[in-house]
This record gives sequence, structure tokens and C-alpha cells, in this order.
Amino acid sequence: MSALRRARRPDGAPTWLWRRDGSFLDLGAAGLADDLAEAAALLLDPAAWAALLAAAPKVEAAAWPLLRPGRPGKALAVGRNFADHARELGNPVPPELVWFAKLPEVLIGPGEPVPLPDWLEGRVDPEAEVVLLVGRRLDDADPAEAEPAIAAYTLGNDLTARSLQAADKERGWPWLRSKNLAGFGPIGPEWIRPADLPPLADITLRGLVGGEVRQQAPLADLLRSPAEVLAEISRWCPLVPGDLVFLGTPAGVAPITAGDLLAVEADGLGRLENPVVRRTSPPQGSG
Repeated sequence: MSALRRARRPDGAPTWLWRRDGSFLDLGAAGLADDLAEAAALLLDPAAWAALLAAAPKVEAAAWPLLRPGRPGKALAVGRNFADHARELGNPVPPELVWFAKLPEVLIGPGEPVPLPDWLEGRVDPEAEVVLLVGRRLDDADPAEAEPAIAAYTLGNDLTARSLQAADKERGWPWLRSKNLAGFGPIGPEWIRPADLPPLADITLRGLVGGEVRQQAPLADLLRSPAEVLAEISRWCPLVPGDLVFLGTPAGVAPITAGDLLAVEADGLGRLENPVVRRTSPPQGSG
């Protein structure tokens, strides 16, 4: 199994690491910039990728702390892409793709805390997801063109301020703020190329809270495949290397509270964990 991870060197600098058969290559030392768009494009260029690996020094990096696996140019997400999840919230199965934005600034990495603001009222739900990485530009593509533009997959958690989302829907407002509080988008732990994964239909996605499985479904249950998702989004919005797409969450969402440990698992993609903490607002007039 091979994987691309972003980690912190002992000197404090971030770098890309290539994990292969228990050993690590420092791709940053070989010239790969700390830039997700560059890494994504290289993953789809076999000759350039092989040259990069050949130039990268081997390092003892198993204990280097994992970081958020890059900052995307755009982070988009698909809503109601599992029929059972749409139904559990009283929504119809959508006849066309429902998608929205996760702002890059809210994304966090493995082990980072998810803060729940003390001023936020109502429930907050985690949503376990698989996330894809775009490696080639797509502009009004069809699914056959979109499929080979997928550079890699990782895990994600689309945290949602559910009560706020419901209130905004009643007003006819978009979902933007309920999906984009600080820390409401963990991603990681590593990028895995499609060729290094089982067939997507054979992968089971699980979302856990405090060790209890709350969400579980095979990716075969996705209403729209990753290639279909990319093709539809690219009709409206060009996609470029370094963009991310959260592919949707299964049924089983339920509220969380400070002190919970969130986890997302999927076959071949590892495990993403994030603790939930309470964020206390500073007194008014401070600072």
C-alpha cells in the first residue's frame, strides 16, 4: 500500500511524505512544494511522479505528526447522495445533484479538535464521507472524461450545525453558514490513489462517535458515482488540480457534544479521528 501524507518535520516545517511498504520518502526534500494543486497534478503524471520518487531521500518519519493533507483551491460537497440519509432528515431523494461549498479555511487535519462555539444553539451532527482530489482541469466534462481526473481519495467529516441549517432552509437561505464554522471539515489522514484501492463499490464507509458506529454503508449505495458528480459540477464550475469534493454521507447522523471523539473509517483509506471540544467566546470588549 502506498499513500501521500503531509507531515511536520522535526524542524517544524511541513512536507509531503510518500509512504510505501512501511518506509517513507521525503518528497519536499526532492522539490515538491507544499502545494496541493502541484501534488495532485503530479499524481496523474506517471513519469514525473517516478522521477520525484527517485530523487526523494528515505527518512524515518513514522512518528512525524500528520497535518491536514493540503489546502484546496475549492472544497465542494454533495448533499443527499445516499438515499437513506435524505429520507432520515425528511427530504426527498433529489432528482439532480445537490452540491454546496465547504470553505477551505474551515478544513482541519487528523487529530485537530472540532470546536463547538458556546453561542451556537441546537444540535451539531458529524457526517462521515469519502473525499476525492481533482488532478486535472475539468470543464463541462462527461463522466468518461472525469474518471481519470481523480488523483486520489481520503476521508472527511462534513460537520453540520443541523438546527441552524433547518432554520436557514425555512428562510430560503443557503446552507453556507451551517456547514462552515471553524473546524467543521476534518480531512485525512492520507491521499490514496484509485489504483491502490479496492473497487469503490466494495468499500464500506463508517462514521463513529465515541467508538460507536453510527453510520455505515457501502459506497455502492451512492446515488451518483464520483465521475458523475465531477461531470455535473464541471457543467457549472470548472474544476482544477487541488480541488476537493466530499461525496456524501450515509444515514445515521446524530448530535454530538464536547468530549466526543469522532472517527471516519473506510476500507483501504484508514481512519480519521478528531476530538470535539467546547470553544468559549472571549468576553465582549476583550482583546
